[in-house]
Amino acid sequence: MRTFGYFLFTLNIFLVACTKPAPPASAPAVDFEKEKAAIQAVIAKETESYYKQDFEAWKSTYLQSPAFRKFGYWEGYENKVVANIGFESLAEEKKKQFDANETLWQGSTEERSNENFRITNDMAWYSFEQNSYEKDTRKFLGKSQETRILEKENGEWKIAYLGFHYYPAE
Repeated sequence: MRTFGYFLFTLNIFLVACTKPAPPASAPAVDFEKEKAAIQAVIAKETESYYKQDFEAWKSTYLQSPAFRKFGYWEGYENKVVANIGFESLAEEKKKQFDANETLWQGSTEERSNENFRITNDMAWYSFEQNSYEKDTRKFLGKSQETRILEKENGEWKIAYLGFHYYPAE
């Protein structure tokens, strides 16, 4: 009986191994420069539409899903740390802010450096350092470490995660 049980166990492993699905065909190669430019364009559109307080254009750059996340730190915030779990809470917050014309640093310019891209066919990770300046005077406003995780939705890159950490002013 023990031999028969061992035989069934071995046969079961053999059958599972034989019926294991074949790995998927390899994904098409990523055109890195094309996707990098598309990601940079989405980030630029998000920033520009934020400062213009164009809610619909701003919203179009995001993954409008409960999966969206935002985590940030800035000493100018009352509690220093902000978080949004799901896009709906961020959209409500920004709609009120835009309607009340309370967008910080309107018209500022940003310079990004130390950029790092990791891009696959449907997800990307982009991190960078950012310096912000007043547009006309070039007065330094702040330096931050930024991260964006993007997903493709209907062939377009959307921001699925927004992270920022501003250095203390002093």
